[in-house]
Amino acid sequence: MITLVRVEGWIFLLLQTVLLVLLGGAVPSFAFRAPLSLMPRYIHTRPVMRCDAVSSGAITELMQEHDPILLFASKLLPSDTAVDASALYAWCRRLDEICDQPGADPLETQEKLVDWQYRFDQLWGGTPTDEMDAALVHCLQRNSIPRKPFCDMICGMQSDAVDGRRVGTMEELEEYAYQVAGTVGLMLLPLLNAKNMKDAEYSAICLGKAIQLINILRDASPDAALGRIYLPQDLLQAQKVQNEDVLALKSSHGYRNVVKSVSNRAWELLQQAEEGRTTLPGLGPLFVQVIVELYRGYLDELERRGYDNLTIEGERVKIGTSRKLMASIIALKKVML
Repeated sequence: MITLVRVEGWIFLLLQTVLLVLLGGAVPSFAFRAPLSLMPRYIHTRPVMRCDAVSSGAITELMQEHDPILLFASKLLPSDTAVDASALYAWCRRLDEICDQPGADPLETQEKLVDWQYRFDQLWGGTPTDEMDAALVHCLQRNSIPRKPFCDMICGMQSDAVDGRRVGTMEELEEYAYQVAGTVGLMLLPLLNAKNMKDAEYSAICLGKAIQLINILRDASPDAALGRIYLPQDLLQAQKVQNEDVLALKSSHGYRNVVKSVSNRAWELLQQAEEGRTTLPGLGPLFVQVIVELYRGYLDELERRGYDNLTIEGERVKIGTSRKLMASIIALKKVML
């Protein structure tokens, strides 16, 4: 039974979350396969460079610029947990920015990713390159976070560092979605003290994959402008859809069928993530449910459009502030019942 004070506190937190959403905060998406080097699965503890207010301030600025809703969420966590979560965010964000530069030469991007892998190997060994890396080292020393999700994310980013990015099958797309988004959940879980780690890991991966699939559907037009098509090639070919038409933002009945198929899979993954929200303590279930409802809003909008996510203006699919507010209210209601 929830007391009145707790209900009022949850409403207060929800209103702050909704305010950030309405002001433009968004839940982010994060993303040659190299073998994992033969290093310890968990980092060893050793003295590293000082992690002080300089790195903390730089990470805060990074979050404020790109993901203000995450900056708010971090303030609701215990101080040490917030610091560690922010360090993980900074590492993922800076990696994402390497692959998200319009017009970048793929060879230069791959070189930067090789350098990023080297930097990660160094910090894993306790030798960070800069203050933000030092913050991550401190995070890794305080929490039993495995090495694999970091390396998997780098592999996913490497697959984007090519001209004319294409994905062969739905299985390949889901693997990519795990690499660039599902991995984030695996990094965060040790910080959140999940009740059942095995179930929590499954739910975190489902949520990350769903978010990435929906981001791909949402961003089809801007991705086409970069020469990228993430919809599975086998599904497009089965519907007799030509890549040239997709890049030219020409929709068709067959194309919309493929969008619907991927949308249905994303819906299934959101459902699985929702069912696993109770594995998290504290406000974890609420924030998971808010994310689930927000991303269901994108799927609802796609359905309303008849699954046509290509626009001549090259814009991404959007949902209005009223839908975002409703998503937060629905999330609160589901978590409290």
